[in-house]
Amino acid sequence: MAGITMAGSGSGLDLESIITSFVSAEKMPKESRLDKKEVAVTTELSGVGTLKAALADFKATSAQLGNTDSFFQSKTNIRYQGRNVEQASADAGSDSAALPITIQTKGVVPKGAFDVEVKQLAQGARLESDFLPDRDSKPGQGMLYFDAGKNTFQVDVNITDTLQDIQVKINEAPDNYGISANVISSDVGAKIIYTSDKTGKENGLTVFTSDSSLNRISSSMVGQQATDGIITIDGNMITKDSNIFNHAVSGVTITANSLTNLNEPANFSTATDHAAVEDLVYGFVDGYNSLMDTINVLTNPETGVLKLDPTARSVKQQLQTITGGVVEGANKQLNTLYSAGISLEEGGMLSISPFGKNGGQSGTQRLNDAVSNSLDDLGKLFAGDNGIAAQVNKVLSESLGSRGMISMQQDMLNGNLRDIEDDRIKLDEHISSFENTLRKKYTALDNTVTRYNATGDYIRNVLG
Repeated sequence: MAGITMAGSGSGLDLESIITSFVSAEKMPKESRLDKKEVAVTTELSGVGTLKAALADFKATSAQLGNTDSFFQSKTNIRYQGRNVEQASADAGSDSAALPITIQTKGVVPKGAFDVEVKQLAQGARLESDFLPDRDSKPGQGMLYFDAGKNTFQVDVNITDTLQDIQVKINEAPDNYGISANVISSDVGAKIIYTSDKTGKENGLTVFTSDSSLNRISSSMVGQQATDGIITIDGNMITKDSNIFNHAVSGVTITANSLTNLNEPANFSTATDHAAVEDLVYGFVDGYNSLMDTINVLTNPETGVLKLDPTARSVKQQLQTITGGVVEGANKQLNTLYSAGISLEEGGMLSISPFGKNGGQSGTQRLNDAVSNSLDDLGKLFAGDNGIAAQVNKVLSESLGSRGMISMQQDMLNGNLRDIEDDRIKLDEHISSFENTLRKKYTALDNTVTRYNATGDYIRNVLG
């Protein structure tokens, strides 16, 4: 057993060194093999983690390219009473929300400028009941009906229900389509107020009852009925049942936030942000090349930590097939990356070259032409349902998913590490048993030699 150092004490032989030598000779080769195996598995696991991080980074970049809201970049400028707010594409920030209108764009937006006046905001109805003594008053019993346009629901009021009870029943009714009830208490008494979130004059709120005892909280109420939203664009009136006008200007959604002052329209202008679209494409190329560079390092035949792993090579091959292929459903004049100015270079890298070959257009010129003159077709190439981004994201999602190649590889390698740890425990148990066996043998030898030494000493003493 480790820690016992008495072997050879009787015979004088250096049996402890002999036992240590045998134990080391038995343990070191096996432990060395486990150490090398652990280093190899840990190194490969680290490589897979690096690959996973690189794939996740590129997936985020590719997702931007595949989102039509982010791909079709536009610039919008809103001016009102000396204030000037610029925003990019669908970004409707807090600055523009403080203006009478908010602008959002979608798809290819033609260049244009428009004057908008907000004449009326769309609102839901707000009705107030008669006063009752207090919020604990019990108005009566029967059914309360709430109609707003084609929407309707009802609440059963019991004779014991107070105003507060009725408020709760209305607000928690399972088929309530958007009516909020609140009880207001004042010096005069308590009343119940109904507020509808259904805007538009066609959604005027009507509250009625099946029992006259509930008339005070239903019939003949005062308040405000629902109204439409009304704006004018360059003098042309547009009416809607909400404050969102999404078909008034092609590709533009106008949201009315507040009324404009008389004869003070809010002006907005829109134009496609060509530079932002090009930046998005360049970002995709840079992200792709960064991923390919990582994969090339990881799979280097001499130094790559994943040189024997097929996962990275499989991902690389799939991505190269996509970037070098034809996108089905895209315009035939713009259905490959090359037609958009992106070339596949040596080592699997992508390039937007500023230099043309054989007198032809350079990659930069082809990309500029596509962005300036064929943006809709360029969007189909990159952000279409079967576009480059969709195909790339499918490969990356399958690789990164819980049942993807990366996760399966990590699970296998982590399992190998657990097996190595189990092998170390077994090796320790084997070495402990081996040492115990040696000690028993050498303890017996030590006892035998000790007896022989004692007999020899006795004979020498007898013989003088």
